[in-house]
Amino acid sequence: MGFVAEYDFETLDPIQPAMSPVDQAAAVMDVLAEARAEADQIRRQALEEGYAAGRHEALEALAPALAALGAATEEVRAAQADTASELELRAVELGMALASKVLAGALSVEPERVLDSVQGALRGIVERERVIVMVNPEDLEIVQGAAEELKATLGGIDHCVIEAERRVGRGGCIVRTPVGDVDARIETKLERASEVVAAALGKSSPGKPAAKSAAKSA
Repeated sequence: MGFVAEYDFETLDPIQPAMSPVDQAAAVMDVLAEARAEADQIRRQALEEGYAAGRHEALEALAPALAALGAATEEVRAAQADTASELELRAVELGMALASKVLAGALSVEPERVLDSVQGALRGIVERERVIVMVNPEDLEIVQGAAEELKATLGGIDHCVIEAERRVGRGGCIVRTPVGDVDARIETKLERASEVVAAALGKSSPGKPAAKSAAKSA
């Protein structure tokens, strides 16, 4: 009789629900690695026996198991990659949400921060003789009170109108000029930051795509 290779893979206990997707995938990979090592050991044992018939029989018996192990390993690796990708995008979303809350808190304490946004937007404009600065209604009084100082500091502004616009969140602004607009809203800056991070990760930006706008981002 030829050599018959017997192999037994232990029945695995169910993975506890408390484990994270990454931990679950890692645990499965560990089990697959152990199974492959056991199968390789059986194959080496058959080769060492030196019986041609037994060796052939053992290798034939192991072939399906090794193929199945290889396929399972690749599936788990793919699942790990998908899980990592999902977690990275989730981290971007959470990071942007946290940044939004932090900025909102800072603006509630120091509402005059809106002047930084307005000044930054105006500095980026070459043709700024006549401009319309649109801000959140709650920021209107602050910006109007600083309009003359901004004109004196930046120079080149002959006519500046400050308007309230509910589309603009607190702390940001939209500046309109005869040659184009500058979108310096906080939400736009956060969206662009999210896109940059997602692009660095090689993925599409999380959340819904931003609506197309003619306004240039500051």
